[in-house]
Formats: sequence, structure tokens, C-alpha cells
Amino acid sequence: MRHSLIVFLSVVLWATGCAHSGIPSLPASHGQLSLAMAYNLDPEGNPLEASEPPPASLFNPGARGGVAPERAREAFDEAVALLKGAPTEVQVRQASATLSAACAVDLFDACEFLLANFQPVKRLEGPGMPDVPKEAFLLRKPQVVVLQGRVDTDGHARELQVVESPFPKFGADLVQVFAATRFQPAMLAGHPIATSRLFRIQFQMPIENRTPEAELEWVRMRVDRFPESAVAWSHLAKLLGSQTPESPGYVEALERLSALAPTYWWAANELAWHYVQTGRHAEAEPQVRVARQMAPRNAYVLETSAAVWRGMGRCDEALADQRQAVARLQEQWPREERERFARTLADYQRDCPSVPTTITAFPAE
Repeated sequence: MRHSLIVFLSVVLWATGCAHSGIPSLPASHGQLSLAMAYNLDPEGNPLEASEPPPASLFNPGARGGVAPERAREAFDEAVALLKGAPTEVQVRQASATLSAACAVDLFDACEFLLANFQPVKRLEGPGMPDVPKEAFLLRKPQVVVLQGRVDTDGHARELQVVESPFPKFGADLVQVFAATRFQPAMLAGHPIATSRLFRIQFQMPIENRTPEAELEWVRMRVDRFPESAVAWSHLAKLLGSQTPESPGYVEALERLSALAPTYWWAANELAWHYVQTGRHAEAEPQVRVARQMAPRNAYVLETSAAVWRGMGRCDEALADQRQAVARLQEQWPREERERFARTLADYQRDCPSVPTTITAFPAE
């Protein structure tokens, strides 16, 4: 009998503490709240239960030296103008690299442009999935397979490798399936562009002992067996962050995830937040820069950024980012959080007497 397989784009987290509407229920950790905010800003690009990092194509940390800060605006304008025309494939790559470099030197207009004008790879057609191994059903536990590769502008996946597969032959069979699949390539401002890509497959089957403790045990086994899987580390970090964010294992998971996926805003932001709480502001700075560049509209990223600058004595920058953080919180966001953000802004303003004090007031409910 042929066993069926369902392809998911996200891992189901059994204990996230966030409502499916995207509005968080309190109490919730900083990591949970930042994810909920990301979902509110872009539900399709940031599904609430996602565990895999986004493709690194939007941002290259090594591009920092590609554009001098004083020329970032000019370079940004040139790249945008190029993309508005009929650029060649080479010119699209050049424009992408220029925008990435401008973003890397904190020209946030470039970061915003990349985020707003990038469309990820989509599957068009291809062969069916191979049979799920019978062992997967006997185990009665979730099973995940992760492949990584590149999708070129012709819509073909290449350089496919198995990152995580509990059944080696099944992983090899999936490589053949995705190699024969046609995709719509990633698009930048309407132009096709080659991009890195993670392919994640999860088996849907009856699961025994569906508890947070059982899930945590299963995910720990995943990272032990597949220590190079950013998807597995992401799942572990988010699970620990929802259950025991004060656990030393949480920071270890964040650090490992950040090393494997250095452009993943969530890992960078939560690492920076942890470093701020422990007074390690210099260590937090490079992490929060990545988060600020990759998620410039997220209020919890702005809050972290403000806390880093405040700890480093950069009062004006702290005030600017915290003001943005307060302004970015939607009206439907929990009142307690909006009040907490406003109190933090008032604290920063009080510590910076040269700056006029403006305290956000909330109407009585």
C-alpha cells in the first residue's frame, strides 16, 4: 500500500503561547511576541508556526564593505533605477548585491526595498512524492526531511543536498524528486533571480503522547542527530523560548541557530535581547544590526535595538528606535505591552534631559 505524505512549510509548535489570530496572549516571552509581530506584519512570509529560517538571499553580511556608508544612498538609487528598467540577469544580481551592501551599512530604505520586493520560490509542477518508509508510521512520531539547494532563474533546483532525513534512502529519493520539479524562480522587483532554498517535508500521521515535553524530547533528538540543521535548531530554540526561556539551553540553541543561519532576524534579535539583559551590550550590537536590517518594521526588534544603544550610552539612537517601536505597535496589540513600551520610552527620555519628554497616554478601556 502506498503511504501518503503531506508537504508543510512549517513545523507545528505545540506550545507557542500565541493566538492563531496573530494577537499574542499574555504572558508570553519576548521571542514569542516578536514572532507574533512578524506574523501580523507579513502572515505569508512569517507563518506563526514556522521553524525554518528564511533564505539568505535578501542579505549578505559579507557585503558590508561593498558600499561606503556615505555613498549608500546614491548606490541605492542607482540599483532601484536599474530594476525599474529591463535589466539582464547579471544586472539583477548586481542590483541585488548593491542593495544588500547598502542595507548592511544601515541604509534601512535598502533593507525595506529588498523585503518588500522579494518574492520567494514557488513550486509549479513535478513528480509525485516517493513512498513514505513504513518505519515512519511504526515510530508514530513526527518526521522531518530538510534539503538545501539553489533554484536558478530557469526554475530548476540544483546543488541539492540532504541536511536532515531520518531515513537516508528517502532523503536521496526526494533529491531526485526536487531535481525534476519545475519552480517559479524567486523574483526581485519583478525580475527572476537565482536564490538559495530550503525544502522542508514533514510526515502527517497519528502521533502518540502529543505533549510539550514529548515534543521537546523529540526535537532534542533531532539536533543531536542532525547538528547542522538550522531548521531543527530553530524548532528547538522556539520551543525552549516558549517553555523555559531562562534555561541555558535556550541561549545555546540561539547561538547555534545564529551560526547556521546568520541572516535570520529572529535568532539575532533574541540573542541580542539576552545579551542586553546580561549587560553584554558590545556582543549584542552585531546581532541587533542583523535583526534591524532584516526586520526593520518589527517593534520588538526596534525595542532591542533601543536597549542596545541605551546600554552603550548612545542616547539619541536609543530614543529614536524606541519612539519607532512605540509607533509600530498596532492598536489591537495587548494594552500591557503598549504601556510597557511607553514606560520604557519615558525612562529613556528621563535619562536624556536634553531631549523633550513625550509620554504616550492610552485611553481608559
